[in-house]
Amino acid sequence: MAVGVGGEILPETLEKMVDNCSAIFVDIQALIRVFETNERVKLVLIKESGFYHLLPCVSSEEALFMDMEKVRQWCCVVVTHGKDGCGIYRKDGKIKIEPFGANQMDPTGGGDSFLGGFVGGLVHGLGVHDAAFVGNFFGSLSVAQIGLPKFDLRLLQILCQQKLVLTPLLPEEASAALGN
Repeated sequence: MAVGVGGEILPETLEKMVDNCSAIFVDIQALIRVFETNERVKLVLIKESGFYHLLPCVSSEEALFMDMEKVRQWCCVVVTHGKDGCGIYRKDGKIKIEPFGANQMDPTGGGDSFLGGFVGGLVHGLGVHDAAFVGNFFGSLSVAQIGLPKFDLRLLQILCQQKLVLTPLLPEEASAALGN
């Protein structure tokens, strides 16, 4: 997993990861953010960044800096839409993954929690669609709390049980089910 704020990941590092790993997850903000001499952050087009060929997960705002139609021909791209869930873009089309409702208290960390849930789902054998569903769930849990999010692994178990009957729980309902 390659995650950063901007500039921490070099193209050479990512290329070595590609050579040595069977799957790579990259938060595109680390690739398209550059720091100007006045210490301001600027977004650059992905074509200008040196990372054009490796784009697994982006937000709606970051997607503006890449050619989605070209990129989705090479790999699966997951675009987060905050409170509106996320979309999966592949060569054969796109799928919208519905969000979980949350009483947003602090948006800090929502995208990181999405990415953690998404990657965790993939690592545990879920397909991209289901992993994105889990990512949405953990992102919603994160924004419903102030400060560092607190997660209970039993929430994932409840989520899976509810998804099987096609009635997803809201994060607040899952927490209540655990007695939190």
